[in-house]
Amino acid sequence: MKYLSLILLSVFCLLLGGCRVILFEESVENPNTKYKLDAKVYIKRANIIIRNKTNLPPNTELAISIQPYSENQLLGKIQTYKVEPQNEKVTNTTVIVDEKGKVEPVVIERPDPSKRYRIEISVKNEKATEDNNKISHAKYINLMKIEDPDGIGANLTFLSMAEIKELFQTPMQANKNS
Repeated sequence: MKYLSLILLSVFCLLLGGCRVILFEESVENPNTKYKLDAKVYIKRANIIIRNKTNLPPNTELAISIQPYSENQLLGKIQTYKVEPQNEKVTNTTVIVDEKGKVEPVVIERPDPSKRYRIEISVKNEKATEDNNKISHAKYINLMKIEDPDGIGANLTFLSMAEIKELFQTPMQANKNS
């Protein structure tokens, strides 16, 4: 009986460890704003599916663009956002927040699966709110080659530049900034 209780407690702790509850989330881009944009990408063989959760005002236009990386960029530098993609956009589309504050999932045909890309989702035009604040959000994710880790079947979360800098800042860079 004692071992059964211990096993059940262990399983319960493991299940809770995988859960994440957000009681309040400030925008990382601008801590004074009340708006947030949470976006996830599901990478399939032939398609990229982007799902958004947002509390942006209705009729806000979101731009989604895909830019390729140069063929000679190293995988590690792309994964850690140390290099920028090329200026050309191979895909550029928009989606609108509806009257109920919902955003329909976006399905985009995957560009050349033998190349790496950066996907950006952002408020298309800085939109002014009733209180004359500007809404300016942008989030990013890297799309890997189909043979790379996370190149197919991956479920990834878009990150803001502030989150990227925090995640991939090296200890040496952190000491310089202190």
